[in-house]
Amino acid sequence: MSRMRPCSSLPRSRGPSRGTSSPSTAGCSENAMTTLAERTALITGVSGALGAAAAATFGREGARVIGTFRSRPAEAEGALAGIPESRRALLHADLDTAEAARTLWHRACEMSTIDTVVVNAAALTPTPLDGADEIWDPGWQLSLQVNVVAAATLMREAAATMSARGSGTIIAISSWAALQGSRIPDLGAYAASKAALRNFAQTLARAHARSGVRVYTIAPGVVGAGMGTADLDPAQIDAVADGLAMGDHVHPSEVAELAAFLASDRCPSLTGSTIDLNGASYIR
Repeated sequence: MSRMRPCSSLPRSRGPSRGTSSPSTAGCSENAMTTLAERTALITGVSGALGAAAAATFGREGARVIGTFRSRPAEAEGALAGIPESRRALLHADLDTAEAARTLWHRACEMSTIDTVVVNAAALTPTPLDGADEIWDPGWQLSLQVNVVAAATLMREAAATMSARGSGTIIAISSWAALQGSRIPDLGAYAASKAALRNFAQTLARAHARSGVRVYTIAPGVVGAGMGTADLDPAQIDAVADGLAMGDHVHPSEVAELAAFLASDRCPSLTGSTIDLNGASYIR
């Protein structure tokens, strides 16, 4: 994993202090902080459409952004291009093992105090039900390693650091498929892995509820660009979209705006929640 900008480029942030203006007593207040100025967000997978939208939105709200990418460095650079150089940094990270996640966290912490982690990087690997074992086995292994093991490890590391400090926000990007299975049969491993991620986020939220750490899950529907439609038959994607209540995809900017809201201190009692963003395609 190579660092593309110096650690010194990002100053230390001052998150909300415990025992003074603690978010645990703030409630859903309109007077609470509405921007992310003076905070630092680690956002994984910024070379994709959703991660890029999150980086741009957090940057617009005043946050310092550390973005990660596995491939497509030009897209990753472009995702952060609109953020002033003093408030952005980029790391290469192939998050396919627990150790890679730990290494990323430690390196990010060397760069700044991390106030928010958006766990967005994921593997969407088709695992056809009628496919060959040579496709099925590695597809499941990759889905679980990236979407569960590495993601959960990053969240665990972040929660431990944030708990010791008394504040922090972790946002896991799951999927509507986590709650009802995939409508595309080839994505069974992806759906199962995202369900596991959601479950772990709930466990983590409960474990750290009194330590100032908030953990949320966003479950988007079909995202209309980027990884959510990569390597899939466009006809399948369109067929799923046609069956949606609103008849359209979720735009990456919608997920990004929700993540930025959750990263603020405006409604801390939402911790542990899964927020569905699917245009009423299912209602719980």
